[in-house]
Amino acid sequence: MKVLLVDDERLARVELRRLLAEHPVEVVGEAENIADALALTAELRPDLVFLDVQMRGESGFDFLERVPPPAPRVVLVTAHDGFAVRGFECNVLDYLLKPVRPARLADSLRRWSAALPASSPRSRGDAAAEFTLIRAAGAARLVPWREIGCIGAEGNYTRVSLLEGGACLVLRTLKDWIALAPPSAFVQVHRAHLVRLDWVREMRTTPHGDLELVLRDASVIPVGRTYRATLRALLEGADRHG
Repeated sequence: MKVLLVDDERLARVELRRLLAEHPVEVVGEAENIADALALTAELRPDLVFLDVQMRGESGFDFLERVPPPAPRVVLVTAHDGFAVRGFECNVLDYLLKPVRPARLADSLRRWSAALPASSPRSRGDAAAEFTLIRAAGAARLVPWREIGCIGAEGNYTRVSLLEGGACLVLRTLKDWIALAPPSAFVQVHRAHLVRLDWVREMRTTPHGDLELVLRDASVIPVGRTYRATLRALLEGADRHG
């Protein structure tokens, strides 16, 4: 992985370079302003840019707005936590607070690896599509789609069940989720439920002749009549290729 460091503070770059030395990455360049950062990005084609937000008379968001495609993935690095939502709206990979903790840095590098298309381990593809921004309980964070198992409608809100356990209530309609979710991984099974196919443990018939799904977390989801044929076809196809 080729990495570019962008920060107007030399000591901050030195410290980040020291932390990155513990990982299999190559720091190919450093920049202390946006103009140099853009020039080095065009010349060196880094895979990942660690970008300071507040620099002398400039903002890291200037880089995000001006960098031409194909753009590298970006991790914002800042002493302030007030830029997180804007950063995630710009599809940054992660958001690190100074002083950077080694464990959080390692997590950012894992996110980059996880976002790579499986067929091309060094491709930079549209990795932003591997994540979605979730705002819940007064905080915002990027969550990989693969960590979302089930989404259930609750009025204008949705309850999102996560593979790591637990759930969060999100101000986003199920219709919005259906438009955003990767269609190869998620299927609508009911007017109020969207599930990840590989989260389905069992499909069974109730004593009344209705269908329901048992998911990985043992929750039970009804299957609407409108969605039965599509769901059966998808599950049978997954079995044949599994």
